[in-house]
Amino acid sequence: MLSSLSMRLFALIAVVTLVGLSMLAWTVVRLHTTNLEHETVQGALRLSDTLRRSARHSMLEDRKDDVYQMMRTVGRQPGIERLRIFNSEGLIVFSSIPDEPGKTVDQEEEACTRCHKEGEPVSHPEEQELTRIFSSNGERLLGLITPIYNATTCAGVDCHAGPDEQQVLGVIDMQLSLAGIDATLLRHNRRFLYHICLLMLVIASTCGLFVWGFVHLPVKALIHGTERIRTGDLDYRIPLQSRSEMGRLASSFNEMAEDLGEAQGELKEWTHTLEERVEEKTRTLQQAQEHLVQREKMASLGTLAAVVAHEINNPLSGVLTYAKLLHKMMQGEGPGPERLDSVRKYLKTIETEISRCGEIVGNLLQFSRKSGTPAEEVDLNDLLERTLFLIGHKLRLQEIDLEKDFSTEIPPVTCDADQIQQALLAILMNAMDAMPDGGVLKVSTRLAGPGNGKERCVEVEITDSGVGIAPEIKGRLFDPFFTTKQDKESVGLGLAVVQGIVKSHHGKIDVESQPGRTAFVMTLPQHTAVREELFAVAAGRETKRS
Repeated sequence: MLSSLSMRLFALIAVVTLVGLSMLAWTVVRLHTTNLEHETVQGALRLSDTLRRSARHSMLEDRKDDVYQMMRTVGRQPGIERLRIFNSEGLIVFSSIPDEPGKTVDQEEEACTRCHKEGEPVSHPEEQELTRIFSSNGERLLGLITPIYNATTCAGVDCHAGPDEQQVLGVIDMQLSLAGIDATLLRHNRRFLYHICLLMLVIASTCGLFVWGFVHLPVKALIHGTERIRTGDLDYRIPLQSRSEMGRLASSFNEMAEDLGEAQGELKEWTHTLEERVEEKTRTLQQAQEHLVQREKMASLGTLAAVVAHEINNPLSGVLTYAKLLHKMMQGEGPGPERLDSVRKYLKTIETEISRCGEIVGNLLQFSRKSGTPAEEVDLNDLLERTLFLIGHKLRLQEIDLEKDFSTEIPPVTCDADQIQQALLAILMNAMDAMPDGGVLKVSTRLAGPGNGKERCVEVEITDSGVGIAPEIKGRLFDPFFTTKQDKESVGLGLAVVQGIVKSHHGKIDVESQPGRTAFVMTLPQHTAVREELFAVAAGRETKRS
């Protein structure tokens, strides 16, 4: 509670008010005391001067008893503690206290030091030197000295005792009690302080009510509204109507809450339809993936078509030759019994060559069809044999020696056979392109993985003896649309598609290259569900379009 803004503001106002009113009270009391004391001193001076003037006539006629009687009468007045007259030598000639006449006043006494400085009397002392305030028996007293000056009218009087050159004949010393003034000051000061405290209480109450109504309650309402918004109640509004800064702040807060509510509603609606949008985008991306994969397959198929054409041409030439021989044998009466073995041999050769052509065409048709077959257990060794059969003629044309090292211990792999065959064919054709003047192509399979209940993997390694891959392009080898081939039909999607196919099977593909040797290693887990997602090449295609 003490750390709240309203309490701090109230405490600040209270402290400032207390300090300000305290200074005001001290100043007013000080001024009032000074003024009252000044008025008392002025009144005493007028009374003393009146006594001096009243006693002058009696003194000129040498009627001392009249002077003393007047002094006794005045000395009995309330508030006058002592009234006395002493001459220039300090002898007390009259005093309202009976036992003092005849005594001599010591010049070191507090009443004498005001006029006597360094033993010499001051002829005409200032007004502040004639008055003094001192304490006696716990009571404040006002002492007043009134000099009786030597006038020319005094010289012709028979009672004149002093020489004509003497300036001061005597002194009237009057002491007034300030008890009444002090009581009045105390009473007035207490009344003033009471009103100051009352005023301070009124100011504090007013400021407290102001802070409570215009600061504490609005801030509390804002805090409560913030907590409600934080807990998710975006329909809550702060019921604060004012034109002040707090009112504008509450209005801004309500507008913010309304905007947040609308945004949350839109977010919920968007989230509600997000799954449908994701499914729609996924279908679109899958179609793009299939299109890219099929395009790369058709590009590979175009290359294979030329190879297959040469491959089929050889057996067809043999079939044509044996067909012509049989045609000649069938002319006339036909072949004799002695030539039946030759006829059978020719027909068997024709059958074998036609079967070989059918097998080549069948593999080509199987490769060219669209991928979409479900995942199944596939023998990678057998899949490699069928893939190598497709490029066998090109290997012979380029005088490339084929080395196979297939492990018989590898288990069947769950995969999409068409996609894996496409990936293997792309790697093999890249390897052949790296050896245009002949070389060695080595294909091997082996079992990888630690075993012991963990998922086993199968590795396929394809190594060529070409020129190798430059280090500066090795990192971009699997980037979509990146190619080092000079022919215009190459768009650089082959290895990107390969990487996408392998990743969709939760596998990986690595490449190691040095001058004279490049090896692609494809690693596939034994069991995996082929992911229905866009390959990396599809993402690259979309980036290229944008």
